[in-house]
Amino acid sequence: MRVVEPIAITDAMMLGSNIAEDDAAVWTVGTSYTTGQTVIRDHAVFEAVAASTGQDPQLDTTSTYWLRLGATNRWKVFDRLISDPAVRAGMITYSIKPDVLADAVAFFGLDAASIRVKVTDPVEGVIYDVTRTIIDNTSVFDGWTYAFEPVTYDSQEIFTGVPIYTGVTLDITVASAGTVQIGQIVVGRDQYLGDTLVDTAVGFEDFSKKDRDDFGNAIIVPRAYAQTATFRFSFPTDDARRLRGILARIRATPAVYYAGDGTSKFGTTIFGFFRDFSVPLTTNISFGSLEVEGLT
Repeated sequence: MRVVEPIAITDAMMLGSNIAEDDAAVWTVGTSYTTGQTVIRDHAVFEAVAASTGQDPQLDTTSTYWLRLGATNRWKVFDRLISDPAVRAGMITYSIKPDVLADAVAFFGLDAASIRVKVTDPVEGVIYDVTRTIIDNTSVFDGWTYAFEPVTYDSQEIFTGVPIYTGVTLDITVASAGTVQIGQIVVGRDQYLGDTLVDTAVGFEDFSKKDRDDFGNAIIVPRAYAQTATFRFSFPTDDARRLRGILARIRATPAVYYAGDGTSKFGTTIFGFFRDFSVPLTTNISFGSLEVEGLT
């Protein structure tokens, strides 16, 4: 079992993107705004719910004048909300200079055909350049399904062993023949927690409303759902303090949890948070259980 401990992508790290930040006009302190107008403030889009002048949307915590609608299209991939993706026709690119140590890049909520991750050192040049076609072959298991099953693509992908450190530039290209969507991009450090065991379980929590009226007719209101997993893993007991330290750091931060390399087909890759962590320690090898709930 592994976890990607994320780093926060800041303004200073963002070198550029082919997604223009033109969702609305930038808010200015001296402009008068009327109800219904939208503005951009610190990479978020706000809608005016009352007329105002000089009322900073970021400081309006009671939504008296402004209602936050969400991140701008460019910054949606870093807003911790998979179900509201960044969208662009043909290709989405990001150029980032993290200036911290990291070795993994994960993608969620994808609607695309390929991903390219490239790292360039200012002295050594290109030191990592990997392109993956993210076709999902899990539905192809014989000649019939090979011929007639429609082509589908994975909605998530993880690149590990990516050499990210101070000074390098991380370039990301996600492409498709049609419209590209990216729910989230997570850059971080890949941490080993233990060896995943066979009784690890996967599932999801559905937030849809399902009811019946007085005549027995079904009333279904589709809503978002969250992926879930209960990881069972073993680890050397001597590692208990290290594990607790890792999980303590990300106790209130969404992170990427997965069973290990090559396990995406099992549905165990989740971007979310864990519930309480408690492990009975034994002499040499201890066994842990970690419940993880994904973001929507």
